[in-house]
Amino acid sequence: MNVFNEAEFNDICKKLGADGVVRDVAIRYTMPGYFNRVRNVVHHDRRGEVVFCVIRLDGRIIMTRRDDYPGQIYRIPTGGIGHDEDVVEAVFREVKEELGLEVRIRAFAGVLRIRFEYENESVMFYSYIFILDEVGGRLLADASDDEISEIREVDLDEFERMVRALGSIEGKWQDWGRFRYITSNAVLNYLKQKSI
Repeated sequence: MNVFNEAEFNDICKKLGADGVVRDVAIRYTMPGYFNRVRNVVHHDRRGEVVFCVIRLDGRIIMTRRDDYPGQIYRIPTGGIGHDEDVVEAVFREVKEELGLEVRIRAFAGVLRIRFEYENESVMFYSYIFILDEVGGRLLADASDDEISEIREVDLDEFERMVRALGSIEGKWQDWGRFRYITSNAVLNYLKQKSI
């Protein structure tokens, strides 16, 4: 069972001077495919993820896509948190691996406690949301992972359009899009209103 670690969350807030926002979200699926994928990831690999909004030196936001994403879909980058891994260490590790950048934490926006549901089953997953400032590195050139195929650097208006696009995906990517809409929209809400 994947249980939220309240003490760890409070330690992160204290360490980073954050207010400690927690938002509970439920996503109910009518088909088992994506639910089973999340359940397997939680059981075998990770308890959650870091969601990292990296703001470049010119103020633009980094959005990413992989070759297999539908259409012109981009999203805020994320990376897994191992079951025994420190959340703050995970965000620095994932940014370096995925983007090749060095960053400083501007804000810890909070955590989404996401309950994935299918029929009578559920699994918990935790998305820790960070707003980061780029301080060094070479975008993608210094990355050790090759999952990202394309980068877009966007202003807040374009970011908002991309978030909406995630929520309107249809077909086989719809369930993934619903999940990524929730995490990306939390970042958008924080950037606009300072609340996830």
